[in-house]
Amino acid sequence: MNAKIIAVWGANGSGKTTTAVNLAFSLAQRNFLVGIISSNLYYGELQTICGCNIPESKGLCQVLMNGKVKGMFVQAGKTSVFVLSVPDKFNAMELTALTEESVRNMFKDSTMLFDYIIIDGNAELNNPISSIGMTEADKLLVVHRPSVKDCLWNENMMNIIDLLNVSYKTAHILNAHDKSCDLSAYKSSIALSFDFELGYVGNANIYANTGQAIVFHDLKQEREYISGMKALTSSVILGGGQ
Repeated sequence: MNAKIIAVWGANGSGKTTTAVNLAFSLAQRNFLVGIISSNLYYGELQTICGCNIPESKGLCQVLMNGKVKGMFVQAGKTSVFVLSVPDKFNAMELTALTEESVRNMFKDSTMLFDYIIIDGNAELNNPISSIGMTEADKLLVVHRPSVKDCLWNENMMNIIDLLNVSYKTAHILNAHDKSCDLSAYKSSIALSFDFELGYVGNANIYANTGQAIVFHDLKQEREYISGMKALTSSVILGGGQ
């Protein structure tokens, strides 16, 4: 196998991790084998959302320190989604030896195990997993939750996309508009053309805290989100959405 790499990026609170997780499970529903890699070097948020646990003998620390990828991903339940994150209990000082070479090797070796690799990116540009992932990715998905904060983040960060020369493979996602922000004013201020829209789901935090993906629920409010996620998933598979 030689997996396609999909990097998911956005401001803190944009919903990028929820988007990454639901994209992973949506791809798995179409019979693809998916690996999802966390860029969080301090605590294991990803496994909670995916409903699994990372023992100290597996996970991100072991891969980056020892260079071994096979067997380090943890299966999310009985699905074809496999998670690479820091262990549930670990010492953050273990990752002081993180290098660009170790991150690139991790991506390279991981692509041999799956159909798709999804990188749950970090808003901080000095995070090597996130920044290298953006350049290595076949597709970069930038997640936006309508707010003044997102407009400011976008204004400061979008020049990074140009500097990294990744605009050609970037798609923008409008995520979870909950009517707390005037959507017309937001779109006018941010001046972006959104490729996909994911509906607001009031139970999203409950699902995340109990290890359930939104795409597994067939309720009225979830259907708008699922419809948008299906469109995004189809685009990822077909290589479109630009």
